[in-house]
Amino acid sequence: MIAGALDYRLPETVREATEQLAVEPRDTCVIGGGTWVVPWLASGERTAGRVVDLRRVAELRAIRATDDGVLFGATVTYSDLVRGDTSAGPLRLLALMARGVTGGVQIRNQGTLGGSFVAARPSSDAPTALVALDARAVVRGPGGERRLAAVELLAGAMRSALAPAELLTGFELPLQQDGGIGYVKLKRGASSWPLVTAATRLELDSSGRLEAVRLVVGGATATPLVIDVSTVLGSQGDVAVLAEVERRTSAAVVEPYADVLADGSYRAAVAPVVARRAVAMALADARRDRSGERR
Repeated sequence: MIAGALDYRLPETVREATEQLAVEPRDTCVIGGGTWVVPWLASGERTAGRVVDLRRVAELRAIRATDDGVLFGATVTYSDLVRGDTSAGPLRLLALMARGVTGGVQIRNQGTLGGSFVAARPSSDAPTALVALDARAVVRGPGGERRLAAVELLAGAMRSALAPAELLTGFELPLQQDGGIGYVKLKRGASSWPLVTAATRLELDSSGRLEAVRLVVGGATATPLVIDVSTVLGSQGDVAVLAEVERRTSAAVVEPYADVLADGSYRAAVAPVVARRAVAMALADARRDRSGERR
């Protein structure tokens, strides 16, 4: 139970939400799905005098194609992605991630991608997948609307870079060529939070060589880590590619994240293996696409 009275607001438009947020921004919590904020308020981990609940803001639940890719609102849920049309390339990776979110159907129905991202929990699934897709965050505040690389919205573990009166309204995903996707996470058990996650998307050329690859590891560090694996471009042999992915990931995790779930040395040790599995999954997926098995 949340102790104390709250000034509870339920806006129906983004404009109303930003106006209400601007009244007392430093004493206001924004609720997308509430899976993080409500437990925080109940435990006293966070306090607020005002709550702005976004559940009635329909435009924040929209997913639509644009000339440049896909735009989706901050309160799109994991279930929206699982049930929706994922033929648009970027959404395939998000749907793959959403199907395995810890907590089952209840969390998939309630949890929102925007809420998960702003909560900035290193173990959460959404930040890793969105950074792997090179997503841009759309933010609205008193100064108007701005766009920035999604990874720039993460200031550290449990810290977003949103200004006090700013609201995350959605994400833009760029157009992408068909290719392979991979998402893998390591957990202690089926109901536990991930310790390390890895998301990747890659493209093969007509001869089956790696033409493009983006790999992001989450949970191993305070914020998602983009791994530079450009050295594998042009490669065709999986053994060499995957060995280089492990080597590059191991070298990149220099400040591992530690919490009650796992210490930093453990996360640093397992991150290369999780990254390798994600790339192996994406390579297999890309080959299925080329052979027509995925159509």
